[in-house]
Amino acid sequence: MATSRAAEESRERLVALVLLLQSATRQNPLTQEAIVRELMVDDASDKVIRKVPAYQGSDSAIRQKFERDKAKIRELGFQIDTVDMDGGGVGYWIDPDSATAPRIDFTEAEGRVVSLALRFCGFGAAGAFSLFNEGPASEGGLEFTNYYTPVLRALNLRRVLRFDYRSASEKSRVVEPLAIGVFEGAAYLVGRVHGTEEIKGYRITRMTSMPVVLETTFEVDDEARDLARAWRPEYAKVLEPIDVVVNTSENYAELLQRQFANAFRQPSDDGTVDVSIAFESPRDAMRFLLDAADRVRLRSPKSLRRELADWLRRVNRGEVPDLSGVSFAPSATNDSLGQTLQLLHAVYLADGGLRISDLAHRFSLAPSMVRRVMDRLVTFEPMAGAYGFPAHVVKECDDWDDEANDDSLYLVESFGRDGSHEPAPLFWRDLFELNIALREAARVYEDPAIDSAIRKIEAAIDGFVQVETATESLLDDLRAAIENHEQIKIDYTPSEAERAETRVIEPRDLRILNGHAYVRAYCSTREGWRTFRVDRIGAILAKSPADSSHPDDTVANWLTQVGEVGDEVVVVIEPGLRWLFEPLPNAQWRALDDGRVAVAFRTNDQAFLDHLLLRAGPGAVVATPAYAKAGRALAARIAERL
Repeated sequence: MATSRAAEESRERLVALVLLLQSATRQNPLTQEAIVRELMVDDASDKVIRKVPAYQGSDSAIRQKFERDKAKIRELGFQIDTVDMDGGGVGYWIDPDSATAPRIDFTEAEGRVVSLALRFCGFGAAGAFSLFNEGPASEGGLEFTNYYTPVLRALNLRRVLRFDYRSASEKSRVVEPLAIGVFEGAAYLVGRVHGTEEIKGYRITRMTSMPVVLETTFEVDDEARDLARAWRPEYAKVLEPIDVVVNTSENYAELLQRQFANAFRQPSDDGTVDVSIAFESPRDAMRFLLDAADRVRLRSPKSLRRELADWLRRVNRGEVPDLSGVSFAPSATNDSLGQTLQLLHAVYLADGGLRISDLAHRFSLAPSMVRRVMDRLVTFEPMAGAYGFPAHVVKECDDWDDEANDDSLYLVESFGRDGSHEPAPLFWRDLFELNIALREAARVYEDPAIDSAIRKIEAAIDGFVQVETATESLLDDLRAAIENHEQIKIDYTPSEAERAETRVIEPRDLRILNGHAYVRAYCSTREGWRTFRVDRIGAILAKSPADSSHPDDTVANWLTQVGEVGDEVVVVIEPGLRWLFEPLPNAQWRALDDGRVAVAFRTNDQAFLDHLLLRAGPGAVVATPAYAKAGRALAARIAERL
């Protein structure tokens, strides 16, 4: 009980401090002495509500607790500014715009497509999904982090960012942010190294400290913007276009023509097909060859054949370090302050408020936890007088005599010191998620509300956001099959198959992960639930009404189950290969003394691991003995065909 009580006290103190510092201003900041003297919270040890000082104890203990609280608040993306007072000492305040974005009033149609888009992309419960959707969130494909908040604010203000970053080594970076790009489901900040003309990309999840928005501003011209838009994770400063000719089967040639608009095919005498594709650089061409693996045979150019042969010889070859003393930290979980603020913001966003059951369902929380947190928010009156308080949550009961069991309604009564300001219900990171989700959904749904919602979001964020995705031509047909409850017959090429197979499936759900679209369907051919990658569907051959007698799908998070089941595999990689492994769900990381990085994840698919190691090539070696030869046989098969 002591731990629970301490957690309750910490939760209320942190939320009260955040909201209180938001009510201060640069001209009228709050000193630590004023906060310690006047900030009051509920006494968590007493059933009768009474107010007690939030900070108690010796001067040293109070100071340490206050510094810890400030650090936790900054970890959520709130920027606590300090002000030198006239009479000496320091005052504190939080600019509400440092974490919460400008209010966007979506129309009913825009709100509908926002909700739809978030479901389509599978964003998790920690982000914007739970603010807009009535049901609980599934696992997300785009990594969630509070670091998006200061990054987007810096883009909006055109201010310089400072953050710690781990690449080959961990260093502090000072960057002029120019864009955020999402490539294969991974988000990167693209910026100019401060004081230079060098454009670089920074993987958001490799930042090791909360980015700080500095006061320094910068100018940017069209040339720098164009370079930022052209940047990719395997970026080459000088593009060297290259024409590649591969030989493949008739079926796979058709898939390549749908994937590459500039592909040209020429039948061969032996029944195979030669396909010519133009790439912007040799790196792009190499990446294509590794993705295609042994389904294509490289014809030309010879220079690329030599490079590919050298790559294949070094797949999963290298020195395996001693990992006996290496442990992997568990995945981070949402903290109590962030959880409370998400509940509060969900209530902000709901015009008619939300009930306990609504909040519990959306955030996958026990109703008792929702009641405990929200009842605390209702009683917040931590510091009346000169500063007032920026929000007031009201509780309504249908049965006040049985309040402890009532499905109570919570809503916002007022916001701002004078009660006239509308609440800002979205964090900057929420707008980022909404933007990405809408752009992804636009590939499937033709709706003017999607375009207008994107325009509203980008009007609030003065920064370029781009999403690089694969092109799948059958998304409209699959969406229609889901909406019309149809069963369809398809030509499908599994990941390692040479020829297409005929499948009869009943599509139920469509999602995006790492730049590719996937459809979850009941496969009558295999008599079970299966996940199909859309770009491997060759054609829809027929349609008919769906059969309703199928068993229920028992896999809740079907999109990312690779990270939940199977054998654990540990791979040691060079730091430059992190981009390839970071999208793996539930991956755990550990930096090694030799400069390399160990990554642990689960897989129950040997072919998946083989192809992953093939793409990694030199610089990656499997440390798990049972999978020490992963990828080698596949590399050897490809080498034999050169």
